[in-house]
Amino acid sequence: MARPRKKVDLQKVIELYRAGYSTSKIEEMVGVSHDTILRRLKEAGHPIRRWRLPGEK
Repeated sequence: MARPRKKVDLQKVIELYRAGYSTSKIEEMVGVSHDTILRRLKEAGHPIRRWRLPGEK
């Protein structure tokens, strides 16, 4: 039996992500894991930014 899904304000997550916040920062603000943030963005069909090292172009 699968665990119940955590409630996430997807609109808020998308707005924060579009505003440039990292998934780690959104995790702190919303109170769910980094993986949950990424999973919900992908499920919503939202493009995910490419991960980069600081200073990398």
